[in-house]
Amino acid sequence: MEDDPTDESPYIQLISAENHSIYLSRRIALQVDTLRAMLEGNFRESEEGVIRFPDMSSSALEKVVRYLHYKDRYSNCASRIPEFSIEPEEALELLVAASYLNC
Repeated sequence: MEDDPTDESPYIQLISAENHSIYLSRRIALQVDTLRAMLEGNFRESEEGVIRFPDMSSSALEKVVRYLHYKDRYSNCASRIPEFSIEPEEALELLVAASYLNC
């Protein structure tokens, strides 16, 4: 019995420049304009549920995923929001990643 192609996994796979995989909830990924376009458009990523980032390091991709979880958790929070810390040496690479992803 084959899988129904309309059944989407609740997770997508993100692959860094070093070929490391990070899994992200599809629900959270769809909150990011660039990822939503890839997953809902007529792209290979929408069929495979895999998005490759050949120019993004594993550490930057992991930090982006952490931020997306942070943003999802605290976006409608009425209480005090904890700081999302970024080390100075990470800042430039994360700025480039955030600009690309529009998040």
